Amino acid sequence: MAFVHILTKDLRPGMFIVQTGETWRSRPYLYAKPGLLKNEAEIAEIIKQGFVEAYYDPEKSEQSKEDVEDLLSTPLAQKLPEPTVSLQDEIKAQVENYNNCVDHIQHVMEEARSGRLDFLSAKPLMDNIISSLNRNADALTSLAKIKTHDEYTFAHCVNVSIFSVAFGRYLGLREENLHNLGLAGLFHDIGKMRVPFNILNAPRQLKPEEFAIMQKHAKFGEEMLSHIPNIPHNILAGVCDHHERFNGTGYPAKKKGSEISPFGCIISVCDVYDALSSKRVYKEALPPSKALSIMYGMRGESWKTGLVELFIKMLGIYPVGTPIGLTSGFKGVVTKSNPSAPLYPTVLLYKDCKGQKIVPPSSVDLAQQHEMQIIKALSTDTVDFDILTLITEGKDVPKKS
Repeated sequence: MAFVHILTKDLRPGMFIVQTGETWRSRPYLYAKPGLLKNEAEIAEIIKQGFVEAYYDPEKSEQSKEDVEDLLSTPLAQKLPEPTVSLQDEIKAQVENYNNCVDHIQHVMEEARSGRLDFLSAKPLMDNIISSLNRNADALTSLAKIKTHDEYTFAHCVNVSIFSVAFGRYLGLREENLHNLGLAGLFHDIGKMRVPFNILNAPRQLKPEEFAIMQKHAKFGEEMLSHIPNIPHNILAGVCDHHERFNGTGYPAKKKGSEISPFGCIISVCDVYDALSSKRVYKEALPPSKALSIMYGMRGESWKTGLVELFIKMLGIYPVGTPIGLTSGFKGVVTKSNPSAPLYPTVLLYKDCKGQKIVPPSSVDLAQQHEMQIIKALSTDTVDFDILTLITEGKDVPKKS
């Protein structure tokens, strides 16, 4: 891998500075003492000495806590690679894998009730999730919201894992960290296996004493996973911190600000997004755009300002797979977001202004025309057709009951 040129004001702890061989006479402001930057004080001293640029080696650099925290609040300069597989093909390839993943985590978590926690068996699931997101990041994230599953608790764990890996990838985390982040997301609710059934599955708002028990699940999860030999600390931190809040109102330890681990911050956002946009026995699912709008209003309180904005930037205001209504009376499904113009994604139109089916459905880039605009997003649970079939096969067929 090539060395990366960087201004000293942008240096971060964990970066490994390299010597390029250039002389002081040719580059007097280039800091070239090789080694790992240990802390902010060391960087401040480099800047104080008058150095304005440096080169670092990404392969020798460490993803330090400070490094990840900075990624959570800094707008990204790099652009993710274009998909190598079409949305349609990748979704088709992942439907069975998604179902198997939900079934597997259900088995693992139910076994954990009896004290048998087969943590290692979940690692191949992460390999598949990361590989799929590398091929087409929209496929699994849209599948997580389109696919319905009777077992909410276990599907939720899989969804949070998918969104966490996608978000970590978007933030620039290395693959090793993505693997650990995905596992933390997959097991973030493992502590609920120690919560009594009548509380865990209550189809109503919990009583204060019940909620106090439910709040212990994050700490329970950390304790259960801590018995796994050599389990990385960042996985334990992510599980324990996923209900902590930036302003200190979360649980179990009422941590605030930088006290909350980076994995905890990422999983927290993904956990809330999936919970808001999923159907439960006591509530309907919110359209993804509505869920994101609510979360945007929580910035600065639940999460450090900048974090939710990046999550929205990743998904788009109208995430892929969102059914929408347009001003002209047409209806469609979002098939590609538009980061430069978030209100104008690419959509697949399936009904015209008279409510008649469009055969075959027509793809339209809303940014390239002025006749149609999105007026509302619909919940995937309220539409009467199968979104997966529409996206993958171009057919508007009734939803299976």
